[in-house]
Amino acid sequence: MESSGRGGPMRWHLALTIVALVAGCGKKSDDEAEPAPLVPVGIGTVAQDTISQIITLTGRLMPLPGGSALLSAPADALVRTVAVQIGERVRQGELLIELDAPDLAANAKSLAATAATAEQEAARQQDLFSKGITSRKQVDEAAAQATSARSAAEAADRLLEQAHVRSPLDGGVQRVLVHPGERVSAGAELVEVIRGGSLDFVAQATADQLARLKTGQPALVTPEGSSEGQEGRVHAIAPAVDSASNAGAVVIRVARAGPGLLPGAGATARVNLGQKSGVLVVPDSALVLVGDVMSVFVVGTDSVAHARSVTVGIRQSGRAEVSGELHPGDRVATTGAYGLSEGMRVVPTTPQ
Repeated sequence: MESSGRGGPMRWHLALTIVALVAGCGKKSDDEAEPAPLVPVGIGTVAQDTISQIITLTGRLMPLPGGSALLSAPADALVRTVAVQIGERVRQGELLIELDAPDLAANAKSLAATAATAEQEAARQQDLFSKGITSRKQVDEAAAQATSARSAAEAADRLLEQAHVRSPLDGGVQRVLVHPGERVSAGAELVEVIRGGSLDFVAQATADQLARLKTGQPALVTPEGSSEGQEGRVHAIAPAVDSASNAGAVVIRVARAGPGLLPGAGATARVNLGQKSGVLVVPDSALVLVGDVMSVFVVGTDSVAHARSVTVGIRQSGRAEVSGELHPGDRVATTGAYGLSEGMRVVPTTPQ
């Protein structure tokens, strides 16, 4: 019994030693701690470059003021001749449509006869006055009546001449709205002519955009469905914005419109507000909010990301002008930057 009593403490000591050894085997030293995970990110580079400030507007191409004419019938008439077709080039004064307007013809004939009679009476009164038979008042009244009648006759002739519908400008036939033999009413639309060579691009710009636009700024106007733009300049800017839309009209004039620009077509215009040279530029995707501060994450040679606050200037075509604690050649995180925090280790997934 004593023997087993003396062995009891020894057995307990042995058991504690084994437990301690096992526990010690399960611990790792600080040097053997789990490595921090690597966050995959795209990598871009800070560059010193030139960047342009561009405003893009969407609108429609229009003829210049006075650059189109929609001609109508001067009276009820019959279309006798249609001398042009759509797309045909015409010169100012060229006959487009001939109308048969009998009412105009009859009225012009009647007023011409009335004028002739009035002029004969004025001549007779003048002759009588020279012989002392009539008074100066009668001579003056007859002369006034003759003048009035002649003016009415000339106006009727001009109206009758409008039955020969002629182009008021050099241009192209946009629409022909009648056919030979068709009867039309007074004021009915007959044909439209549009002057070529110059066009206006008209768009709505926000209040912020209007504040940065100035007349004379260069622009590139590109019609829908085309990749080729044509040069223009800001011609006019609305002096105020509409309170409902918070926008105002902008007119960009294309002085020498090529064949790709057609009146009535939709288009976009890129207005160049100016350039900045020698500024620091980063990929737009590198900009992230850290708290309430716009920042970029600079990736050092040790692959550790460090947040740098920046001030953002021009943003255009996927690039952004920045200023802050950055230098040309610094590597910045782009894709994956929103998941970063200060001191994280990263692994690039794209070339620098």
